[in-house]
Amino acid sequence: MSEHIFTLELALAELLRRIVREELAALAQAVNQQDRLLDAEEAAKILCVSNIWLYRNAKRLPFTRKLGHKMLRFSSLGIQKYIAVKKPI
Repeated sequence: MSEHIFTLELALAELLRRIVREELAALAQAVNQQDRLLDAEEAAKILCVSNIWLYRNAKRLPFTRKLGHKMLRFSSLGIQKYIAVKKPI
C-alpha cells in the first residue's frame, strides 16, 4: 500500500513541476512582449474604426492612456486583449 502512495506522490510532484514550468514559460513570454503606445490613427486601423469614433469612445475603452491635455495614446497590448475578449462567437 505504501508503494502505491509513494508512486502517486511522485506522479503528483512531476505533474506539479510540469504545470509550474508551463506557467513560468507563459509568464516569461508575456513579460517579453513590449507594450507600445499607438496614436489614434494606428489604433483606429487595428480596430477597424474611424479616428473620430476612437476619440468619442476613448473614456470607455480600457486601453486608452491619457498622456496630457488633449493627448491620447492607446496601448497595443491592451488592444490585443480587448480584441481577444470581444471576438464574436
